[in-house]
Amino acid sequence: MINKKIKQILKELPALPGIYRFLNSNDKLLYIGKAKNLKNRVKTYFQKNNTLSPAKTLMISQIKKIEYTVVTNETEAILLESTLIKKHQPPFNIDLKDDKYFLYIKININEPFPRIITARKIDNPKALYFGPYTNAASVHSLMKLLRNVFLFRTCNRDLSKLPNGRVCLLYHLNQCLGPCELKCSKTEYDKMIRQVINFLKGKTTDILKSLQQEMHKQSKQKNYEAAAIIRDKIQAIKNLQIKQKVVFTKNENQDIFSIYKLEKTASINLFKIREGKLIDQQNFIIKKIKLFSPAEILAAFFEKYYATTQDKPKEIIIGKKFNTEQLSEQPVKKIIIAQKGKKADLIKLGSENAKLALEKLIPNWQKKETQTLIKINELQTILNLPTSPKRIEAYDISNIQGELAVGSMVVFTNGTADKKEYRMFKIKTIKGANDPAMIGEIIKRRLNNDWPKPDLILIDGGPTQLNAALKSAGKINIPIISLAKREELIFKPSKKFPIKLKRHSPALQLLQQLRDEAHRFAINYHRKLRKKKLINN
Repeated sequence: MINKKIKQILKELPALPGIYRFLNSNDKLLYIGKAKNLKNRVKTYFQKNNTLSPAKTLMISQIKKIEYTVVTNETEAILLESTLIKKHQPPFNIDLKDDKYFLYIKININEPFPRIITARKIDNPKALYFGPYTNAASVHSLMKLLRNVFLFRTCNRDLSKLPNGRVCLLYHLNQCLGPCELKCSKTEYDKMIRQVINFLKGKTTDILKSLQQEMHKQSKQKNYEAAAIIRDKIQAIKNLQIKQKVVFTKNENQDIFSIYKLEKTASINLFKIREGKLIDQQNFIIKKIKLFSPAEILAAFFEKYYATTQDKPKEIIIGKKFNTEQLSEQPVKKIIIAQKGKKADLIKLGSENAKLALEKLIPNWQKKETQTLIKINELQTILNLPTSPKRIEAYDISNIQGELAVGSMVVFTNGTADKKEYRMFKIKTIKGANDPAMIGEIIKRRLNNDWPKPDLILIDGGPTQLNAALKSAGKINIPIISLAKREELIFKPSKKFPIKLKRHSPALQLLQQLRDEAHRFAINYHRKLRKKKLINN
């Protein structure tokens, strides 16, 4: 039953691109989504004839409030959705492994003579992006091939006004068309960029045909050196084609998806078929999927993946355990269920690839979690702490002879840097070079703030810095220790002699990580203030 407030919001929703947020009665975020048309998209969740999965049914039963933000285009919606999901991590959003691990090939088509570069994220609505690729080595190899075959510029020159500077060495080496000195026309350069785009879409047949025609033309005109260069490019493309397995005799353009799911994690395998050839294979890891069925995971993945790729096939192939009705918003015109034959065999092979990718990765995660747990438990034992130090705060000071003095607070939650909890302090009450007094100031200011209570406070320094922190903390019942850098000695208020741990001690490694991170954070802030002062002077 939809309450009156939700009904009113559904009426008021604009038919514009944007992101929407579902919240429960406690204003806790349940889900963040994006839409080309907010009104149409959000309404689909509340339609009476809508067949919802158990996870979506549970989510909708908890929705008490809907918020939305309008943006100018779909790309902006993608960027905002991604940022908010990372920040808030709502329970009904699947967690595609952090996109910093992916690479895109980016073509700046809004530039006068477009460049082609690699990028870690989509940040320019006017650029073309190919990917995402999960294997960085294959991307760098592909970029090398592109530079050898197509003569696009790699410089950072502003070519809005031409000519611009002397022609570079790459032009003389036949590795650039030389647009900076008008050695080629805009039409000629744009034609080459279109060839790159087609190449990245797997359309190599037309490119080979065009290159062969150009090679024969140059040969007829007795430009044998130019003809030889084109011949080498043709061979480079043919060598790539040899590596690409021919799957279908017809020139089919398809994406074939398989999924392998464990309790909280899934792996999706993609076989990319272009012109009947298997040109690429990728594996994507998705976390936080305990609530979702394989069909829901696949549908959510399609929504994210096809929103960030320019290379969409004519068809998507999925396994027989799915049906097309389970995929709410189809990203391409046609989705085919592979029942038997070659397509079904590829689905099976993809499932095996997905399983192997997940099995290879899961032990690494478990190993990391185990190592972190060992560090925390050992630290609790060594320091005789009353509770496990789940939240540890580390403090450091940075200044030059007392000038532009700053302090840093870094936080590790469950043994991992929790950067959203980091804080910076400008020293206000201490004049001159007095690091212990500065430590005392920032500890006092921190404890006067209503931030989450730490289980342990770590000070960078020896007994002098520790005593200053203890004096400022007063009677507050929080364990405070310090770590002196030279001999890596741990000082505790209740111990007459410092604790010296073995160099490979997991607990010491955790404290060193905290201390070094606090040091880095303080220095960066200090440098920023110095730079600002120099500019202002």
